[in-house]
Amino acid sequence: MANNRQQNLFHIILQKFLPFWPLFVVLGVVGVLLAKLFLLRTEAHYQSSAGLIVNDEKKGVDQSQLMESFNVFESKKIVENEIEVIKSKDVVEDVVNTLGLYSKIYTSGFFKDKVYYEDTPIKIVLMDPSDIKIDSDIDEVEFSVDYEKGLVFIDGEGIPFDTWVSNPFGGSVLKFLPNGNVKYSLDKIFKFQLIPTRIRINQIVSNLYVGAASKTATVVRILFTDPIPNRGNDIVNQLIDSYKKATINSQNSLASNTLNFIDERMETVGVELQAVEKDLEKYRSKEGVINLGEQGNLYLQNVGDYDRRIGEINLQLSVLDKVEKYVVSKNNNTGIVPSTLGVNDPILSQLLQKLYDAELEYGELSKTTAENNPLLTVVRNKIDNIRPSILENVRSQKSNLYASRESLSTNSGKYNEALNVLPEQERIFLEINRRKKSIEDLYDFLVQKREETALSFAPTLGNVRVIEKAEASIKPVSPKKSVVYLIGLLFPIGLGLAYVAGRELLNTKILFRSDLEIDANIPVVGEVAYLDKPKEELLVTQHKDLFIVDQFRRILTDMQMYDGVKMIQTVMVTSSIAGEGKSYVSSNLALTLALSGKKTALIDLDLRKAGVSTLFHLENEIGMSQVLGDGTMLDVGVQKTDNLTVFPSGDKTLNSSNLLVNDNFKTFISKIKKEFDAVIIDTPPTTLVTDANLIAPYTDKTVIVVRHDHTPKFVLQHIDETVRRKGFENCALIFNGVKTRGIIKQGYGYGYGYGYEISASDKEKTLITKVLEKLGVKKNN
Repeated sequence: MANNRQQNLFHIILQKFLPFWPLFVVLGVVGVLLAKLFLLRTEAHYQSSAGLIVNDEKKGVDQSQLMESFNVFESKKIVENEIEVIKSKDVVEDVVNTLGLYSKIYTSGFFKDKVYYEDTPIKIVLMDPSDIKIDSDIDEVEFSVDYEKGLVFIDGEGIPFDTWVSNPFGGSVLKFLPNGNVKYSLDKIFKFQLIPTRIRINQIVSNLYVGAASKTATVVRILFTDPIPNRGNDIVNQLIDSYKKATINSQNSLASNTLNFIDERMETVGVELQAVEKDLEKYRSKEGVINLGEQGNLYLQNVGDYDRRIGEINLQLSVLDKVEKYVVSKNNNTGIVPSTLGVNDPILSQLLQKLYDAELEYGELSKTTAENNPLLTVVRNKIDNIRPSILENVRSQKSNLYASRESLSTNSGKYNEALNVLPEQERIFLEINRRKKSIEDLYDFLVQKREETALSFAPTLGNVRVIEKAEASIKPVSPKKSVVYLIGLLFPIGLGLAYVAGRELLNTKILFRSDLEIDANIPVVGEVAYLDKPKEELLVTQHKDLFIVDQFRRILTDMQMYDGVKMIQTVMVTSSIAGEGKSYVSSNLALTLALSGKKTALIDLDLRKAGVSTLFHLENEIGMSQVLGDGTMLDVGVQKTDNLTVFPSGDKTLNSSNLLVNDNFKTFISKIKKEFDAVIIDTPPTTLVTDANLIAPYTDKTVIVVRHDHTPKFVLQHIDETVRRKGFENCALIFNGVKTRGIIKQGYGYGYGYGYEISASDKEKTLITKVLEKLGVKKNN
């Protein structure tokens, strides 16, 4: 059942749209041509791809101890943060300025411009690319190049190579440099444009993708699409170099700030060390102290150890004070995070690095984003959340350090008390030496850290490693030719389908036989094709095409008007509204019966319009109005062929309903049924008068004519109501005037969208010729 439904649906769709196949062919061809034109006018884009590894503090393998010792200020990175840094506008701006992408050199083509890159005739260098004016329209300048004279000609004026000149667009100055790879003739005209760096940055970012290869990997993939493959490769490779440079600059800024702090501290400690050495020298000269006893040395060693540790604590407290001051006084401004020299807390280092990264991101966003932008708010909240954590960590460490210093001071005091038992002279000597050793140890510690910090200035590639240099795709990634051609083919055809379906869907007239079968509860006995003929040639005996005869023959067969078990004799033909062709149908039904050899009567009871009488040129003959009026003139029939007698309407009258209710009509119809094998009665439309209702009881079958693309759809409900209310029995519908659907008018439409055509046999042609001769009509071959 499902397969049958699918086949029926396919059959219906095929019947609905197949007649319009020439339209779809034309639309398809036009669509393919437009797709071809689109491909000719659209630049093909190639994709350059590169890969690098970033040491992620959460994912990657830790660096060796040796590498960490050479770069103590290099923090491990988070892949997600580095992705944002790689595609940041500062990094991309460095790419634009380094490669000179703010200039575009090209020649105009019929379909599209040819842009030069490696084969460019010259190179344009700006002194300050940021000075290019941002206007709504980017001006273009025509130029030519004379390589022998070393001149670039603009508006007839020669500009020497490698000479700074005024920018034609205003702003910064520029100079032209020769491209040693290629040379062009002087008559070759080129054009160039200077594109503002902000616009060029946005163009590159829009075609750039930077993302992690997977959730667990630290490999970052960089993809960039560009019409020129080599330029795309250069942009990706330079993007990696600019990112490395930005990373190194950030590390060096942190190291420089730390060196300044250490130098200031060493200067202070050096002064203290000089002072204590002078005190020791004076005391020795004054007191003559040369050597100390073993006990004094032991006390001195212990007290010196405590003092050294207290000095380290004081150093850490000083560092923590600077960190706390930095965090408290900071106001969302990007700056250099203070060094955590001497503070061995990885959590604090990570928090400070995160604060620095967040402030850097806030500074980048604030340049191009409004203050109330949600992105800026998120970063500001992130900074506000990190600061309390840093302050809590710093204050917790300071509390611990104060406690430790207090404990060490207490222990040191005990040893000082022990030293009191020594001779006063020796005690003072040891006290001076203890102070000297403490300051010397602190100074040596600062010297060591200074050397470690100086080593961090040496650039290392431990945090970023390129695993795949940029390489462009062999074939363009966009536009896809197959996709463009497919869209170019299907989209116009889809519009054509929508047009055909929409036009018929919005039509309020009956177009398909299925409309009759679905909306009316009356069977459809057949269809009659539309004939584009003059009124004089509408009868089946007046033209050579016998497919109409076959159509009426089929209808009469379905109506059981040929020999059968229960043959129908009397048929009333009517319609709902005027113009549906009931007179045409009734006349041709009668002629078709007559051609089959049956003695047929055709009665025109449409006394107001007399359609049948007009078709047979009997308008002025005495007819049914006189017969029904006095009942004496029964023999008014006009024999048109051997077997067909037409009873004209006679004089037109508006009193037809009164004429049909008297006994004259009953007497007449009884006589006619006895004399003829078949009787066809043409009546007025049912919506205008009640004539059909009065005639129906004297007939065996009622045929209601519905015309294609003429009868409104709402009339079908009226037909059902009329049949039920007026008591018509044995009713049937005939679908008249069915036109060919589609573009090519070949064959004859049958209401379902397919054509139908029958050739006449020699026997039928002979029969028609004889009938035409009797009617006095000359038949054209």
